[in-house]
Amino acid sequence: MPAPLRILFVAPFGLAHKTTVWARTLPLARELRRRGHDASILVPPWDSPADSGKSLSLDGVGVHNVSIRGGLPAISARLWRRIDQAAPDIVHVVKPRAYAGIMQWSLWQARRVRPTPALFLDIDDWEQPWAALNGYPWHVARFLAWQEEWGIRHADGISAASRWLAQRAAASSPQIPVEYLPNGIDIIESPGPRRAQRDGSSHDAQRVLWFTRFVETSPEWIGAFWQALQEQLPGVRLTVAGQALQPDGEAAFRSVLLAPVDANPADSPVEWLGYVERSQLRALFDAATCAIFPSDDTPLLQAKCSVRMATVLQHGVPIVASAVGEQSAYGAAGAAQLLAPEATPQEFARQTAELLRSPARQAALSVAAQRAMREHYGWPRLAEQLEGLYVDVLQHAR
Repeated sequence: MPAPLRILFVAPFGLAHKTTVWARTLPLARELRRRGHDASILVPPWDSPADSGKSLSLDGVGVHNVSIRGGLPAISARLWRRIDQAAPDIVHVVKPRAYAGIMQWSLWQARRVRPTPALFLDIDDWEQPWAALNGYPWHVARFLAWQEEWGIRHADGISAASRWLAQRAAASSPQIPVEYLPNGIDIIESPGPRRAQRDGSSHDAQRVLWFTRFVETSPEWIGAFWQALQEQLPGVRLTVAGQALQPDGEAAFRSVLLAPVDANPADSPVEWLGYVERSQLRALFDAATCAIFPSDDTPLLQAKCSVRMATVLQHGVPIVASAVGEQSAYGAAGAAQLLAPEATPQEFARQTAELLRSPARQAALSVAAQRAMREHYGWPRLAEQLEGLYVDVLQHAR
């Protein structure tokens, strides 16, 4: 075991509905602490203002929320003071954007006049395509794009959540060590049995889960898929779970999936849940016969590493997915039923219907998924990889 390190993760937002900090940074910090290091997290909680100025402990990890009063200069100054007070060996910036990106730039510039901690960068998305989806003004989008490009070129080491991101970082900055570090799962020693698998002849309706942010494919594609699936398997039901990035981001999807009906809306074959609290996920997964993860083959989706897919696989829900980006890695070796990115909605529906008719195939996918996640994606294993990156970079620096 290497000597204990003081590690401070600096993130651009807190632990509200955005995924990165609670689903990636927090478990990595927790496992690093279990390995003997002093790991904590520093955030400006603009997404959860009730946490402003509070420090708390989550899973044994100190999460320090600076006050968000006073605007950018005041918040940046508070973050800088906290970093100085913590005196870390390593500052690990979570996303090279917004306040985290400002701290990365500031620490890099400070090297000209004073010793600074080793500076690492964690990338789990290709941020630039999100600007249009988030509706950023052009000047904000341009600044964030500059931060991302600059950040990838100015770090002592980089951890990347997808192979696409790792390859892009290595091509942009071949002198910087890059560690492929996908999103992981908490090991569940005994996840508990899923309900009995069902075939298409059962009186209990087949239920397909689509766990989405409404950016993975188009309304037209999902509408054609749903129509084809209903034709092939009458009585099938669809559960749509997830929150759109923008309030009107799901309107077009609603229009193709929720056709007007004269009967009671409760009789609709589509259940629309919106955002699902983490405490309710187990019930959501237990109710699903299978889940679908269709995906367009674009840089945005090649770069991302889906926490949703990892969590669904962890709970043993059989999956039909497009072989795009990290979905290919998660679904490898029989952990999911992978289809070519160019598969039509009709072909995707046919494969889904065949899975729904086969309890044996459902059971095989469920077992393979849970085994693959335990063996390759447990946070203890991934934290050990990250520790190895730290040690290699620090030894080289010495």
